Amino acid sequence: MKTLLSFLLVFLTIASSVFGAGVPVVQTEYGPVQGIYPDAALPDVVEYRGIPYAAPPVGDLRWKAPVDPEPWTDVRVCDEYAPIPMQVLGGATAAPYDQDFYFDGIPEMSEDCLYLNVVTTETNLEEGGKPVFVWFHGGGLNSCYTFEPEANGAEMANRGIVVVSVEQRLGPFGYLSLPQLTEEQGQSGNYGLMDQIKAMEWIRDNIAQFGGDPENITAGGQSGGTTKSMAMLISPEMDVDVDRLILQSGLKFRQSYPSNAEAEAQGTQYLEDLGIDPLISLEELRSIPAEDLIDNTSSAYPQAMNQDGKYVVYADNFDAIMAGEFDNVQILSGTNLGEGSYPVSPTAESFYTGFKAEIGEELYNAYDFENLIKVSDVSAQTTARQLGTYGLGSNVSRNLMVNRLYGAFISERTEGETKNYTYLFSHFTPESVSDIGTSRSAAEQWAWHSSEMWYTFDSLKPGLPSVREWADYDYQLADIMCDAWVSFIKTGDPNNETLPVEWPVADGSMGYIDFGNGVSAHSGEFTSLEKLMADYTIREFVPQVN
Repeated sequence: MKTLLSFLLVFLTIASSVFGAGVPVVQTEYGPVQGIYPDAALPDVVEYRGIPYAAPPVGDLRWKAPVDPEPWTDVRVCDEYAPIPMQVLGGATAAPYDQDFYFDGIPEMSEDCLYLNVVTTETNLEEGGKPVFVWFHGGGLNSCYTFEPEANGAEMANRGIVVVSVEQRLGPFGYLSLPQLTEEQGQSGNYGLMDQIKAMEWIRDNIAQFGGDPENITAGGQSGGTTKSMAMLISPEMDVDVDRLILQSGLKFRQSYPSNAEAEAQGTQYLEDLGIDPLISLEELRSIPAEDLIDNTSSAYPQAMNQDGKYVVYADNFDAIMAGEFDNVQILSGTNLGEGSYPVSPTAESFYTGFKAEIGEELYNAYDFENLIKVSDVSAQTTARQLGTYGLGSNVSRNLMVNRLYGAFISERTEGETKNYTYLFSHFTPESVSDIGTSRSAAEQWAWHSSEMWYTFDSLKPGLPSVREWADYDYQLADIMCDAWVSFIKTGDPNNETLPVEWPVADGSMGYIDFGNGVSAHSGEFTSLEKLMADYTIREFVPQVN
């Protein structure tokens, strides 16, 4: 019976494409959906926008695990994106994000946000079995959305990938924990994580109808999307196989999860900060308008997953790594030049003082730091910023050396069976004349946090966004990087004919690739500075294996 149903669903998909109105209709387990052709330059690409994967989490479903959506029988035309989750505005009001990502305004927000988007091609619909890439957006766990222009999946789809982007609850709607909720449900918080898992189950059960292979799934995201991706894979409630991860600006090596009791205390404090009685009944709490529940000026603003014993059982991602949770998961990860942490160094004196405090007197003296790194007042700040990204920065998820060491650790642990790949994105997005001397200038922004997405998705277009005057090399680099990402999604190896150099495995040689003004590969014996970076990183972030 199941085989017959699958045959009928495939037949309906093909028949609707061939005999229908020209825009393919796909039969999901909840009802038929019709897509659109989003880009005239890519005539084979089809996008299905705003497909519900769960019922709206409103009313009595606010702060509950997601449930199935109501089925439908008429064709649902999926030609518009659904509202984005309720959230703080985040980067929408800060340069360069305001003009790079939010140039078309801020989309409508709603609690009714549990939707996903699928980008595929007509060819994929007919052939099926294509690799699937599931994208979780950045913005911590409190802002941003799936269909930002830089994360447009059309080019990836045109290269043979089925791309799915997922919205989930954010901030207090996704991560509020309270004693009342725990009493009702056995644990509380982690609703955004529950949404992710629900979406992955939908993908497993439906993606074949869009031409995807449910047994060949890569998940990933950027910044906050990496938090979501790693937590999802180690959740006991996650029963969808994921072969690979792409973690852009966020190998969350030491991501920790507070206890449920700590999360409840934070949630209680948040209600007090909102002027709400923390003993309020859930019925009353669920009747409060959504916009009255968002105030990120509170230090207790809910924006983190918690160790609830069901969806999150590890206290720290490092514990999960040591338990072998990622042994069979290939990871492509990296960081952008300039987004790491570093001591403020307006002078040479402050540079040396700052790094002595950062790396400690023992390492400082052992490596003769003042002779190892020579700076002047002119070069001090620039050098500090470089070091913060390459491996002497305390932001663990944006430290290149963390990514390199992780690859070496997993390679040794799995005897070379699991191959990971690391990158550095060091290309500065082009600036206009009006940017010079402003906060948007290349000298100020460097390879700014999130800028690589224009290239990994190959989403940059002439005049999009209008503040970027893309040059020929930008288009070339985007083509190279997107091909590498697509190759990794397809095979677990980013190397392909477009890549001008061999991307080394991040194994014992701790290789990585640098996408800058040119593409270069690095591996082999460490320099003295790299040895210092490795020693510092191990001391700071992996003391258990020191």
